[in-house]
Amino acid sequence: MRPTDNTPALGRQRGAALVVVMVVLTGALMLGLVGVQSALVDQRQSANYRAALKAQMRAETAAAKALSAVDTLDWHSAPVLEFGQNARWPVFTAHPAAVHRCVEEACLYLPVMRGAERWVLALGVTYSSDGALIAHGAPVLMRLSNNGSEQIVWE
Repeated sequence: MRPTDNTPALGRQRGAALVVVMVVLTGALMLGLVGVQSALVDQRQSANYRAALKAQMRAETAAAKALSAVDTLDWHSAPVLEFGQNARWPVFTAHPAAVHRCVEEACLYLPVMRGAERWVLALGVTYSSDGALIAHGAPVLMRLSNNGSEQIVWE
């Protein structure tokens, strides 16, 4: 049997089909890898958001507990907190006036002086399972105003 003139062209088409399929499969693989990477980033972000939210809830829990114990706070040993000063966990956790009232000692409240006013500072954090600090909540500051009746002013 004699080869026809179409045989070499048919062989080239089969080779081109293989190249096209390989390019399409490579593109699909890349899309799959991007999807997996995006899912991993989303999972990390949600874990960080959860830790920060938990720390903030602990700070608010400490603030609520401070409200019920405001009459028992020791104002003589209260540290001074300057306006604009960053109130962070490592600075105040070891202070003698700090009262730890949460599970895992992950929240505290303590009296502080800002100017000539009495304030209560509440802080919360989240720890990892190995005890490392992973998130700080925003500090909650409450001012005690003495204008005839005790009022709590949140900041």
